[in-house]
Amino acid sequence: MNLYCITFGLIFLVSGIAFFMGVGPNWIKEWREMSQKEKSKIRIRELSKNIGCVFMAASGIFLISGVNAAFMEAAFTWCMVAWFILTGIDVVYIAKSNRYKFEQ
Repeated sequence: MNLYCITFGLIFLVSGIAFFMGVGPNWIKEWREMSQKEKSKIRIRELSKNIGCVFMAASGIFLISGVNAAFMEAAFTWCMVAWFILTGIDVVYIAKSNRYKFEQ
């Protein structure tokens, strides 16, 4: 059992659930200080759910690695590489799509 992986997994899990429920953006200083006019342009619920799912995916990888040494040795690195690539693609999608923006 790897306590570091379990700890990071639990941190990612709590953060992911908080973002999925819509509480997470309140933890971000820039969001709190953003003007209401700027906030009204963003679909924060949908964006928060997206971020929550990304965090929970990382949580799953860390938690499985924490309890399964064979997974840690054989697949952890490749799963994290895939997670980073998919997260990068997601960030590009968020930036380029209009899904998370209100039409003005």
